[in-house]
Amino acid sequence: MQREVERHKIANLLRLSVTLEKALIGMKSCAVKKKVKRIIIKFEGIKMKAFDIPKFRGYLADKYSKFTLIHNHLSNNKFRYAYPVIQFKLIDQVPIILAIGQGIEILKKVFFELDRLKINGREMIINEKSVVLNEVDFGQTEEPRLYQFLSPWMALNQENYERFKSLLWKEQRTFLEALLKGNLKSLSKGFDYFIPDFENICVEANLKSVLRNFKNIKMICFTGTFKTNFYIPDYLGIGKQTARGFGVVGERK
Repeated sequence: MQREVERHKIANLLRLSVTLEKALIGMKSCAVKKKVKRIIIKFEGIKMKAFDIPKFRGYLADKYSKFTLIHNHLSNNKFRYAYPVIQFKLIDQVPIILAIGQGIEILKKVFFELDRLKINGREMIINEKSVVLNEVDFGQTEEPRLYQFLSPWMALNQENYERFKSLLWKEQRTFLEALLKGNLKSLSKGFDYFIPDFENICVEANLKSVLRNFKNIKMICFTGTFKTNFYIPDYLGIGKQTARGFGVVGERK
């Protein structure tokens, strides 16, 4: 009887050991950071203004209407609310399109086919364009990294705007840092990335508010810099309206 009890104990210990080993393997496989693919098309021969970007996006949305990931409009007047995998941006007056995930193959097609644009009734021949497809680091890291908003960050919606207005300046900063942290979680979903230790994601922001016209409505947005222990590839957007060029991020070396 005693030997039987001992055998059960040993069997239980072995099962526990196997379970712990699998858990450790799972933890290792859930890397703190990972490599992600992105593609960027630059139209170097064309200059635009920030207010042209929605029209640029609209032109391609009409031209490639069968690709819902460009315009995010689904059937039955529904809308795709997930993180945009195709984003239109303006960097130093040069229009660019960035894609991740399922958007990469669509953007390859756009690159090879697109030879002209039509904005505000003005046709522009594309004489110069370039494409880069690469893998970049993404995800949580130990050391903080410094980022700059290359375009205004649209952080607030109607609900949290009222709360933001009621706060003191220091409280507003803390509130915005919490929103930035939440944006990192939304961004991660676009890459099917689970943040291993979200509670220890730190954000320290130095921002100032700016007014931007969006669909004929004055919106409070934010520019400036922030530090966080998270890899964000250059030119990705965070916050609201990233598909239309808001919230573009670039790392400051």
